[in-house]
Amino acid sequence: MNASSHLRRRRNGRGTAAVGGAVLVVLIFLALAAPLLSPEEPGRIAGDPAAPPDPRFWLGTNALGQDLFSHLLYGARTSLLVGFLAACLSTGLSALVGISAGMWQQGQGMLMALVDLFLALPQVPLIVLLVVFWGPGFWPLVGTLALIGWAAFARVVRAQVSVTLRREYVEAARALGATEGRVLRAIVLTEVAPLLFTKFLLTVRWAVLMEATLGLLGLADPGRVSWGLVLHQAFGYPLLFLTDAWIWWVVPPAMGIVLVTVALMAVGQDVDLWLNPATRPPA
Repeated sequence: MNASSHLRRRRNGRGTAAVGGAVLVVLIFLALAAPLLSPEEPGRIAGDPAAPPDPRFWLGTNALGQDLFSHLLYGARTSLLVGFLAACLSTGLSALVGISAGMWQQGQGMLMALVDLFLALPQVPLIVLLVVFWGPGFWPLVGTLALIGWAAFARVVRAQVSVTLRREYVEAARALGATEGRVLRAIVLTEVAPLLFTKFLLTVRWAVLMEATLGLLGLADPGRVSWGLVLHQAFGYPLLFLTDAWIWWVVPPAMGIVLVTVALMAVGQDVDLWLNPATRPPA
């Protein structure tokens, strides 16, 4: 790829990432400010059941008479928190297992066998099974998503560590007396950091989608409003598509999920363009 192609890709990516980043900032702000911006407590019955939008209830009410605009804000708070926490834990597991397998030759076979075991298991049925086994709850859901989502990227990290350790400057550093800890901190972590950041963004997107899927199936924490729980309640309303209720009940949380996933994809593509040596613009 020539320099002009790199520059063109970089300019296009910068604009897309700026829009995606702005969308993420707005959504995160709305989630954090939900207690201040919500006109009603999410669990409070404040109006008539399934009422259409009006000046008091901007998105109408659900079948219990609860304010859907408040549910949208608090739902963003829960869904994004699940996504970011699951991504942090999952990325940490990928880094721990991948780096350990790459640097600890004696234990590499055992660790990669564990990775292969998790990769062989069907993700969605296993997630549903674990959530049902542990019971619906915030932390069981975060733990389940972190446990299921780490294995594929651990293999990528291990491959990067193995390639890095075979490079001449690493061998030279070891010959000059650099300890394994020094090699890990100064070289290995620097090389895998871009991969881990990309993994983090991808996992946030995946975790938000999985939370919405589980919520839609009725496996979300009933004590926390989330976008998935709002959708589950909406599709349980028998008159949803016989009236206009789906417009203010289904569309807003669905659009929130779409905006999060698309914004993270846009930001991730631009980050990869800068951090990946194969696509980095020439100096």
